[in-house]
Amino acid sequence: MTTPSASIVPDTRTQILNLAEQLLLSRGYNAFSYQHIARELGVKAAAIHYHYPSKEDLGATIIRRQRGRLRKWRGLPELLALSAAGQLEALFDVYRTHVRQEQRVCLFGSLAAEFRTLPAAMQQELRLFNRELTEWLAEVLAAGRAVGELTFRGAAVAKAAQVLTTLAGALQVARVHDEANFYLILEQVRTELLDH
Repeated sequence: MTTPSASIVPDTRTQILNLAEQLLLSRGYNAFSYQHIARELGVKAAAIHYHYPSKEDLGATIIRRQRGRLRKWRGLPELLALSAAGQLEALFDVYRTHVRQEQRVCLFGSLAAEFRTLPAAMQQELRLFNRELTEWLAEVLAAGRAVGELTFRGAAVAKAAQVLTTLAGALQVARVHDEANFYLILEQVRTELLDH
């Protein structure tokens, strides 16, 4: 769930994808066009259509890439070696990174507000991304509760959905106010799950 290294010069296809992802996370899907990308990269819009025939293709590819990043991150040996509480803290670190990067919202937070206007392929990809992240977090929460590291009431999947929704909302609150509000919300989530 990290972004590619800046030291590697990506090919045109990847440059398009990287810029489109930045625009999507900073403005939203409906607030940028191929003209924005073409202008920023100094290419013709036809070059973008060559790689991504439609904006729907581009948007779905962004979400698929995020799903791939999520899977890669979940499988990192250093993450798997952590306790459930450590894995939860690693997830919090991802959201901390978002707020430090120009108060960027997460993928779900960016697209959920526009969900009804998104093309069907993007809606499906976003549902899959959210389901995979929620299921992973539910497993972490259940494992942590089983060994006494984490505490919460109710079903793990419901708590996972609540935590993810809260984190996505906290990123949006940080845009309106400042980072301090994000950290207040995050600390409340941590306190509820980790303090016994």
